[in-house]
This record gives sequence, structure tokens and C-alpha cells, in this order.
Amino acid sequence: MSFSSLDDFSTKELEQFKSICNYLLSHTFIVRSLYTRDRGRINNPDYTFLTIHFETVKQYLSLLDWELRKDDFHGYFYVTNTDEANRRTINKNTTAILLALRMIYEENQERVGLEHDVICTVRDVLEKVVTDYHILSSRPNMDEVRRGFTLLENHSIVQRLEGRFNQVDCKFTILPTIMTVVSSERLETVVSALRKDESIEETDEDTTG
Repeated sequence: MSFSSLDDFSTKELEQFKSICNYLLSHTFIVRSLYTRDRGRINNPDYTFLTIHFETVKQYLSLLDWELRKDDFHGYFYVTNTDEANRRTINKNTTAILLALRMIYEENQERVGLEHDVICTVRDVLEKVVTDYHILSSRPNMDEVRRGFTLLENHSIVQRLEGRFNQVDCKFTILPTIMTVVSSERLETVVSALRKDESIEETDEDTTG
């Protein structure tokens, strides 16, 4: 395997190459566009770099047992570990939030814009989790909600637009990366398992009174 193309990189390009590889290993996804408070939506220069140098980055990451993949239609790159290692485990509340995000995204598929994202609020998600989908029997503590959303933002699944994640009126966008994180095939299976778990917990509470 040759990395001769790296020799043609400028110092700035080489630094960007290293930064992108480290970012992918830490955050999983790189999306086509980003939101900024002062300029609104902007093109992500790291996405542009990956578009041009996809094969070079892919070859390098493969040495570390990571596979670089891309979704050109929805506009993102992501990595998966070829040894099925380095998987993050998330708790029940964060899992419930993640599933609600996926279902909200599914409901809005026909109305997504050119960037394939969906804008909503923390309140919208919590209503789906507890009231509409009955994934959890009660609303999680807002500190737990904040931690869950922060984790998901760290992995480019959501991006905050206004407010804070521990506020119900916090506005954010659900990025199309949600479709890779939770496939349609797994969605109903996991939701059913969470509902069953909630039912067991409620039964246990009733019998200990």
C-alpha cells in the first residue's frame, strides 16, 4: 500500500489530513454542511477535503482497522471498525432519545430540505419519547437529557441551533447521519425491547409496594 500522494500535500493539507483522521476516529461522522451562529449554514471544508482525497484517507484508516464510507446523496462520511471493536454503549434514556430522533426524522422524510436535515426542539423529542411512542414511562431528568443530547451532538447526529440541551425550547437539527446510526430494520426491534423493559420495571415497582 502506497501513500505517495501524501508527499504531494502542502503543510496545510497534511495538517488537515491528520485533523480529519483524528476527528473521524473520535466523532464518527463528517457532514457536508455546518451551522454557525454568525454565518448560518456553511460548507464544511473537511467534507470537501474528504471528497477530493477519499482514497488516500480510506487507505490510511484501513491500516488502523477502520473503514471509511460515504453517503453522497445525504452528504456525509463516516467510519466503522472492521473488527467490530470500539463501539460506544449508551444508557436507556439516551437510547430512547436516539430512537425518538430517528422516528421524527422518518416522519419528516418527505419534507426534508436539500441538506436532508430536520429541525425540532427538545420538547418535541421528549413528547415523542413519553407521550406519543411510550418508549419511557416518564420524562428523564433534564440533566440526563442534556448529557444524552451532548453525546449525540459530539457524534454529529444532531447540531444545536438555539438554547441549551437542558431547556425544552432548545432548537436543533437532526442530521441525516441518524439513518446510519439507527437503520429502519432495527428501529422497531429496539423500541419494542425498551417498551418491554419499561413494562417489567413498572410491574416490579407495583409488586414491591
